[in-house]
Amino acid sequence: MNILFVCTGNSCRSVMAEFLLNKLAADRGLKEWEARSCGVAAERYFPIPGGVHKALGERGIAGVSHIPQLVTRELLKWADAVLVMARGHKEFLLDEYPEFTGKVHLFSEYAGWEPRDIEDPIGQPDPVYLACCATLEKGTRSIIESHAAKEC
Repeated sequence: MNILFVCTGNSCRSVMAEFLLNKLAADRGLKEWEARSCGVAAERYFPIPGGVHKALGERGIAGVSHIPQLVTRELLKWADAVLVMARGHKEFLLDEYPEFTGKVHLFSEYAGWEPRDIEDPIGQPDPVYLACCATLEKGTRSIIESHAAKEC
């Protein structure tokens, strides 16, 4: 299953979700699972914040190297599921790329939760990044649990 995570700048939420899902899927031996990420307003020059490195490092994911990238039609085609962090991201994608309506979902809903935005931690202290990463980890675990079972 190819999952594309989308946020605003592709430097915090979507990056953490990408690395978390790839690690968790690998840990479970799900070789057919791959995650990528992008943003609706990504700038290639923007560095990954230290809070992202710290949060992922606490989960055994070190040496994260990532260059933010804008969402593209090619990435959307690649994905089996496009998981956005906020309702605004979903609205943007559906306006710009209506042909992908069937595969664009709010992260929270795809994780089996009530619909809600995953708040952007950009510019916040490390504890906010850690909390966001914990939420994303819980959600990615839920996604793997519910959707990997369907593949068997």
